[in-house]
Amino acid sequence: MHRYKTLMVGLARTPADAGLIRYAAMVARLGTASDVRFVHVLPSAANPAVAHDHEPSVAHDHDRALADMHAEVQSSFGGVGETIKVSYDVLRGPLVDQLLVCAAEKHVDLLLLGHSPDTRRRRSLARRMAMKAPCSVWMIPEGASSELRRILVPIDFSDNAADAMRVATSMAKLSGHTECLALHVYFDEAVTTYEGYDQVLRGQEEQAYRQFIAPIDLQGVKVTPLFEEGANVAHTIGRVAEGQGADLIVMATRGRSRSAAILLGSATEEMIIESRVPLLAVKHFGARMGVLQSLLDRKFWRQGELRAD
Repeated sequence: MHRYKTLMVGLARTPADAGLIRYAAMVARLGTASDVRFVHVLPSAANPAVAHDHEPSVAHDHDRALADMHAEVQSSFGGVGETIKVSYDVLRGPLVDQLLVCAAEKHVDLLLLGHSPDTRRRRSLARRMAMKAPCSVWMIPEGASSELRRILVPIDFSDNAADAMRVATSMAKLSGHTECLALHVYFDEAVTTYEGYDQVLRGQEEQAYRQFIAPIDLQGVKVTPLFEEGANVAHTIGRVAEGQGADLIVMATRGRSRSAAILLGSATEEMIIESRVPLLAVKHFGARMGVLQSLLDRKFWRQGELRAD
């Protein structure tokens, strides 16, 4: 969690923004953020060849959006220290393109996005940003509580899962009195890990967990291991999150790359689409460096949807 100093909050200028801003305030109050940037993207002008910022209609839309953002943030972003810089950007153009440009150019560490449970467009946005952004992505469903009491961390005993565990325990320590649960999902006679990593023989999960957790600095936070059998890993994670009353799921993204894109593991991707619990997709800390320049190339963004199966 200590790595998240520059936060970006994507606003849709809908009533749901108020809850997202309050959630962002909770994250900022954890004490690691130094810069919080609120961003709204206006649609492209109907005729880009003749639309310029100085035209009255375009300028009016920009100014109105900026004023709306100021008013909403001032009413919902309370209790945040004065040491945190708050800034606003109103951009115009393709939504994903503009968010990626801003995240790359402003060296954003963490992007927060809200969505309505019935709005697949916002879920698709979170999925694409988690796939292509050079930063971690925190997806907050509408109506989610802005408290952290229990964090669920799905693990597959990989290095990236260890990285997600470090983020979760750091967050738990900063928020205080927050419990961490480490969930490993196994299937049938062999444990097929959720990102497709090495297999662990049935009956050796606890030994594998001890070896996995031993080198991780848990910062004094108690972590409780859970071992669950399930044919569908994402569904099992969702079931356990609901049954355990988790306030947040922290998952690693897959560290492999193709055409300079950071791909999502299939379970992380499915959880982004289906989860009704806030989900933090942790981009492996070293992964962002290899794709930063590619994110500034529009040809990269317009490639077809990439997927790791």
